[in-house]
Amino acid sequence: MLKKKDICDKIINALRDYVSVIKVKAENNLLDDNVLSEDFIKDLLNTCKGWDLVNLNTSTSQFPGIDLGDKERHIGVQVTSTKTSKKILDSLDMIVSNGIDKEYNKIYFFILGEKQKKYSVDFSKYETLDCSKENVWDVNDVFSWCTHYDYTHVENVWNLIKRELVEDEIIKSISIEIKKNIIELKQIIKSIFESCNYMHKTHNILRINMDDIKEACDNLDLLLPYLDERTYTTCKEVLENGLQLSKTLQTCHKWEWKIEAQCIIIENRILVQQNLLQAAELISKDIQGLPQGVDIIIDGESLFDRLTELGIDEDILYKQFSIEKLQNVIEQTILRKIRDCMIAFSEDSGHSNRDLINRLQEERIEVVIFDKRQGAIDFVYEKIKESVDLVVLSNSEDMLNKVSTKKRDCYLYTVSFENDLRPSVGPTFFAKGNITLIELNACFNYNECKKINIHNITETIFKEMLANANDEISHQLRVDWEGNVFLSTITGAKEIDDVKFRWESWDAGNGYVGPRAASDDEYVKHSIESLQKCWKDDVRGYCDDYWFV
Repeated sequence: MLKKKDICDKIINALRDYVSVIKVKAENNLLDDNVLSEDFIKDLLNTCKGWDLVNLNTSTSQFPGIDLGDKERHIGVQVTSTKTSKKILDSLDMIVSNGIDKEYNKIYFFILGEKQKKYSVDFSKYETLDCSKENVWDVNDVFSWCTHYDYTHVENVWNLIKRELVEDEIIKSISIEIKKNIIELKQIIKSIFESCNYMHKTHNILRINMDDIKEACDNLDLLLPYLDERTYTTCKEVLENGLQLSKTLQTCHKWEWKIEAQCIIIENRILVQQNLLQAAELISKDIQGLPQGVDIIIDGESLFDRLTELGIDEDILYKQFSIEKLQNVIEQTILRKIRDCMIAFSEDSGHSNRDLINRLQEERIEVVIFDKRQGAIDFVYEKIKESVDLVVLSNSEDMLNKVSTKKRDCYLYTVSFENDLRPSVGPTFFAKGNITLIELNACFNYNECKKINIHNITETIFKEMLANANDEISHQLRVDWEGNVFLSTITGAKEIDDVKFRWESWDAGNGYVGPRAASDDEYVKHSIESLQKCWKDDVRGYCDDYWFV
């Protein structure tokens, strides 16, 4: 661990280099950096002082004499490279004459440079203001504060300065392999946390991919120069505990205390996710267009083929699958914002269903259709030329083989569904994530069905009822005294006065409802037969025996 003195030295050196550049530019009337400095000084003072300053120059209201303000604390700060007494006097006069002191009366000045040793300012004449010579600061004051802070506080200040002032020069020399490793480390850490969280909540056992964790452990030492020490150490702990948990899960077939203990240990390291996200954004700062988000092009044929391979009927997919919701899941998977989305179909591949396309266009998704499959492949390839940062959602070899020839010119992401990407895809793309069946549930539109009389129920009707019930919510199948069948989100023995009979509650996440359940023809058929037998036998109250008939 670095000593506090070493970090303080890094802080003052970085800040002095920064203000030296500001000074030279100000002397040559290049004031853009002065304006940008307002946001940096805002973050610096908030980190040092625990304030909640905002940049007042970005709002529609004008606050002459101050640039930053903390409304709740009545604090106003002017950020300036002019250090003279006249500048301070002019600013104080402006604050009072424009009535700014009614809202911000505790006034500070932050000099971008070195402040004067003395100021010929009579602060006492400004009776409505709380301001004195001690309220005039420069970077040397920041250094003085840091020497009195505890280690964590100093490290927070250094991390801010490093992120804003130091990293840009290092970024340019980072190889694509290092960038790839940090992004993939972020994905693996995220998957470990999510698995632990799910198991801890549900007590259901999941399997964790040991090979991915081992690979991340092997690559971790390469990343030490690019991660702060705490993030590196915590990542190492999470990965090692993840390996241990993976080994435990291989021998356990039910929830045990030792699984819970390991999950708790990992969950207590949750802060590392934020640090890794920050690190990943830092090293990607040189990617054009990063602040605006990343574009996504979806290979329509591949997408719907992959979903049907997971056991979901095409008719359900065409009616309910939402690209807009899929984008939200992908954002969480690759930890990047999606900007523009486009989906490509070819008429010779079978998925250019007109009802589907109309519905996607209603979601404001841009849909392009080609006569032949090759047209869609060439289109995606040309789009890659226009962007250096792109998600290509596909697992088809014809598409991936073509677009991966541009891998040295841009950063490509792709995403697997239940780990359906072949290992050969790994090195082709800068990063890849995995969407689980649980996450796929969030990609459908749901419209809970109304009651359907048991005499009118058919397999088609019952499938629709199941498909429109979200498996993220617990359900119970109920039949009222008039023979109306419905799926209730009120479960157990609650609100059952009008219910003739009910089945056992279906807990969320167990696959009794939703698109995949509705796609199981045998399950649908057996459910209807059981329902009809219950009604015929005049069953009342709670029953589950008939489910096994």
